[in-house]
Amino acid sequence: MIKLNDVNYTYMSGGPFEKAAVKNINLDLKAGEFIGLIGHTGSGKSTLIQLMAGLLKPDSGSITIDGQTLYEKNTNMRKLRFQIGYVMQYPEYQLFEETVFQDIAFGPNNMGLSEDEIKRRVHFAAKLVGLDDAVLEKSPFDLSGGQKRRAAIAGVVAMEPKLLILDEPTAGLDPGGRDEILCKIRDMHRRLGITVVLVSHSMEDIASLADRIVVMNQGEVAMQGTPHEIFKGAKDLKTMGLAVPQITEVCDRLREAGLPLPEGIYTVSAAKAELEKILNAKEKR
Repeated sequence: MIKLNDVNYTYMSGGPFEKAAVKNINLDLKAGEFIGLIGHTGSGKSTLIQLMAGLLKPDSGSITIDGQTLYEKNTNMRKLRFQIGYVMQYPEYQLFEETVFQDIAFGPNNMGLSEDEIKRRVHFAAKLVGLDDAVLEKSPFDLSGGQKRRAAIAGVVAMEPKLLILDEPTAGLDPGGRDEILCKIRDMHRRLGITVVLVSHSMEDIASLADRIVVMNQGEVAMQGTPHEIFKGAKDLKTMGLAVPQITEVCDRLREAGLPLPEGIYTVSAAKAELEKILNAKEKR
């Protein structure tokens, strides 16, 4: 689905404040894969997703999406961008239309679709993110914080992209709103089968959602692998200034205290299963 070949990007190139944001990035993302992208502030992850979204042009290297290379002469960039859904941080600040329906319909309208197709997409996207029809006729400014976030995401989903990039989609939400958004993202991925790239500082969110995790550090891909493989290297993550899921931390400390727990536990359910094994073994003795 997505292939990045030796991608480099430098801010303010040639100036006194020149900064290499991403360096020699090589990545392959499969169609339908859910990628968690993590890294400390300034690691290059935000620049990387902007490059994937076609908002920035690489200084060197190439980015190919679904067989089309960004910024090549023969590539229809307008058409290709419609295949890429990009949800920025606090996307509800971009809501501006009179009704939620009109806001969700903004992207499909720009695609030149028929009125019937736009209506179908709006209702489909709204339902997918958990907004009922009654909400569609309201002003977006009358919605709760979680509803605004869902309406903004629906506006991107209504364009039916093949790639959905989400930059901290739960930032600033209360626990209830955060759980709702994550549930809808998980549901969208399963139902639509689209490729998802999720940027988050929450290791718990990444651990529960991602098929594969890419770790950025100082503009480079420092690690990549399944959640088990990544959180098994908890010490390496900590040296990069990153945390691990709380349950991983708990299990690591229990292991240090002498319990025979395997490395790389990153969910509560997995920890529960391993602890039950230990307790059952003790009872049989």
